[in-house]
Amino acid sequence: MMGVYGFYNYKLIIKCFLIFFVLSICLIVFTYRRHREYKEDLDEWSNLDCRLHEYEKKVEKIVYDLPGVAIVGIAKDHTITYWNAASKQLYGFNSKEVIGKMIESLIIPGSSFKNFVKNIDNLYDSDIKIPSGQAEYLHKDKTSVNVLTSFHKYETVFGKQELFNLSIDITELYKSQKELKKSNSKLHVLTRTDSLTQLPNRRAIIEKIDYEILKYERSKEIFAIALISLDNFNSVNDKNGHDCGDFVLKQISNLIVALIRKQDIVGRYSGEEFILLLPQTNSKGALHVTKLILGQIAKFPITYQDKEISLTATIGVIEYDKEETSVMEIIKKADKAMHKGKTKNKNKVIIV
Repeated sequence: MMGVYGFYNYKLIIKCFLIFFVLSICLIVFTYRRHREYKEDLDEWSNLDCRLHEYEKKVEKIVYDLPGVAIVGIAKDHTITYWNAASKQLYGFNSKEVIGKMIESLIIPGSSFKNFVKNIDNLYDSDIKIPSGQAEYLHKDKTSVNVLTSFHKYETVFGKQELFNLSIDITELYKSQKELKKSNSKLHVLTRTDSLTQLPNRRAIIEKIDYEILKYERSKEIFAIALISLDNFNSVNDKNGHDCGDFVLKQISNLIVALIRKQDIVGRYSGEEFILLLPQTNSKGALHVTKLILGQIAKFPITYQDKEISLTATIGVIEYDKEETSVMEIIKKADKAMHKGKTKNKNKVIIV
């Protein structure tokens, strides 16, 4: 009995060993395949990681070398975290001089210091965006740098917020804009100034009168205008030449300017005619002023090349205390009054 029992045990052991052997082979094969697959995946991921790293380096180099666009990284505590090559070119500092330092201590002018700090804090704490637009920063040598600037906030994959300031140098453009503005301002003055007397010309004085009409429509504030015509002026040109006539016009214009108030405006209306705008003035006040002008012109000494030139003037005055149809309507009435004075021996003030 023992012999048979021992034989069966031996067969069972052999079967178990064979099963274990087969399972071991299978496990080895499976493990090898999984290892190979894992290795292939690992190699692929490693390759992808290397390529991604290379790509990141290329992108970083492109951003760093990006011409004309200064990119500055700003941490929440206002320290500089990034500084590309264009920033060095624009502001004069290299990255070693600025990384870890407060941005406002380097490139922000004192006049905008508080506002800049407030904007950065607001953007980090409450996402209140900083408007893009023109700004003035500082160069290392403390000269002004005019830039077109914008701020952008990002969140990294680790949840950390980063703020970047992008700026483009527009200093030359800004200078050109200022020069253009100056030129436009000069052109505006030239187109509204009489070249001989330097008084407002016909166009400018009409604009001023039109403005007074608008004021009257709002507040019923009266005003007066006076049309001043020099008597027998053509004889001055005929006897002494046009250079003399120009000299006389300059002298008379200076005289009138000296006699009127600061708020009053005198302009050259035509050849020998001047127009006077008297804000907040009624006909009585206008009569007083124009009689003073008339008297001073009559006794004003004008000497041209040792020649004494005597002149008088005739003035037509109108008080604006009711709505007229237009500026030209008012001037026509003053002109009519002035011509009426011309027919009455001149050297007079006629009020409509």
